[in-house]
Amino acid sequence: MSGMLPNGHYSQYITAGLAANPNVDLLVYTDKRPANLEITGCGTIKLVWSKNWRFFTDILTQLRRDKPDIVHYQHELNMYGGQLTAVIFPWLLLATRLMGIKVVTTLHASVFLAQVDRQFVATFGYDPDKIPVLAVKAFFRYVNFTVTHFSQLVFVHTHLAKQILTQDYGAPASRLHVIPIAIPARDMSGATNTHYFFYFGYMVRRKGLGFALEGFKKFIDAHPESDFKFILAGGVIKGQEQAFEEIKASIKDYNLDAKVEVKGFIKQDVQDDLYTHAYAVVIPAILSMGSSGPLFHANSYHKCVLTSNIGHFLEDITDGKTGILVENAKWAEAFDYIVANPQVVKAVEANVKLKAESRTPEQTADQYVSLYQALVANTH
Repeated sequence: MSGMLPNGHYSQYITAGLAANPNVDLLVYTDKRPANLEITGCGTIKLVWSKNWRFFTDILTQLRRDKPDIVHYQHELNMYGGQLTAVIFPWLLLATRLMGIKVVTTLHASVFLAQVDRQFVATFGYDPDKIPVLAVKAFFRYVNFTVTHFSQLVFVHTHLAKQILTQDYGAPASRLHVIPIAIPARDMSGATNTHYFFYFGYMVRRKGLGFALEGFKKFIDAHPESDFKFILAGGVIKGQEQAFEEIKASIKDYNLDAKVEVKGFIKQDVQDDLYTHAYAVVIPAILSMGSSGPLFHANSYHKCVLTSNIGHFLEDITDGKTGILVENAKWAEAFDYIVANPQVVKAVEANVKLKAESRTPEQTADQYVSLYQALVANTH
């Protein structure tokens, strides 16, 4: 149960791995966008739910028809719509269990309650004077407690996520299983390292693009002869359009119009080309709520990735080996370091290639299937 778009969505990777397993007969319930039916190699795709409160009845009606053994729900706060669907979602899990179907949930994001403050609220584009911090904390407590108690198995991507859920939200540790994100295989035989840094992801405040842009300006000021560019690509989240305007304004204020390209939403072939030929991939962040999809997307292209030195990145990256961790005040130094040391970039790429080969969707799916089988075998 998951959204499947755009191309490169994590659920496309993992369903492809599951579909390749001979012990799995896979149905994928996704939202009612016709483009989902163009996805191949990911099981039998059904357009089931709309992104509004009706998702609850849409899904239950289809489950009554298909009677699966297990439903594996993917959970992100906006997966099925907005705040209302996030409030309803845990009761969908309970209703599914009452139908006699086993329930597994992957929780993709979690945050320590101590991190939820006024700045946290503002980062997501809300007015902290109108949305009280206590209300946001209560919302997170409610969602994480109910989801982890109503599910029979819960998958998370890092040990930090498990710690957060058990420590702050009372999740039952015995139900939580840490399975790192899968990394799809790609043919990188034609890869080159052209002189540009690449960012791909949403243009939102929590991504910390302002830090990276400021660092890039300092790098260019220190090396005015440099031919390096910074290419930004990705979409805008509804309600956070102002963040994108702020990013464009920063580029203008820094006089970087000739050095920074903003491509917005791009198609898959363009995305593949930009990743394949990037010198390095840049993933800044103000806040880390879970394993970064863009990080493992970049890993699939065997690229050297620079990320902010925070949160889940500390577990997902071995600094200097499978990526470069950067203090948000030191992006200029990070750009300078990797440009001056191409041998470091090549060494990281080699390590990331090995990491990707050990974390294929098929290997990750096998871990899922073994836990599915144990759950089905347990009739209690």
